[in-house]
Amino acid sequence: MKNQIISLCAIALVVFTLSSCGKDREQIKAAISETQISYLVESALSEGMAGLTAQVEAMVAIAEENISGQCGVTKDSTVVLENETAIGSAEYTTEYTWTLECQEDVVPLNFDFLCHTEGSYNNNRMTSSDYGDATWELTGLNETVNEFTANGTYARNGEQTFKVEGTVTESNMDIVVTNMKIDKSSQEITEGTAELSVHGTADGGESFDFEGQIVFKGDGRATLTVNGKTFNINL
Repeated sequence: MKNQIISLCAIALVVFTLSSCGKDREQIKAAISETQISYLVESALSEGMAGLTAQVEAMVAIAEENISGQCGVTKDSTVVLENETAIGSAEYTTEYTWTLECQEDVVPLNFDFLCHTEGSYNNNRMTSSDYGDATWELTGLNETVNEFTANGTYARNGEQTFKVEGTVTESNMDIVVTNMKIDKSSQEITEGTAELSVHGTADGGESFDFEGQIVFKGDGRATLTVNGKTFNINL
């Protein structure tokens, strides 16, 4: 009888342990769902959160000011963004290094940019302390062309806290942009595509990996598709 009681207790302990682990996995999965990833991506793209859009606008401004600059000479500048909006705030410093590449040292062809960003944001969904590096090629410098074209890679890495769930994550995000068009008169992104990858760990200890696609629609909008789910993104 004693052995039977011990066996029953052991079985109950195993069932309880498996049940608890299952709940932990469900909680971690919910904390880093596709919806949560969409919040993270939107902040990384948002102009107000010093995201990719703000970086593109700064590069366009630099290009327009230096289109008649000296070919092959590398220059740099620093942009500090302190932003307060209805949905949150952001404080970032971005260092831009650029070179104007020319044909035969005469005809401007493109700007090559290296960018490094560090800072933090706090919005209605989450907080983040992060940094990132990007490389860009900006073409379309001919004055007869109405749009700039940007191709490059944009990375954003750091620690986030999702406010509703209270979950803390450490994430690494990489965005590869192809044929992004920026209207010269409005300096707004009008079209383009990008491949997204996000990986990291949640505070429960488990890792996560997501891949997706971004389509820039113009008018300050984009769509994000992850695991067959599509989200509208405000830039």
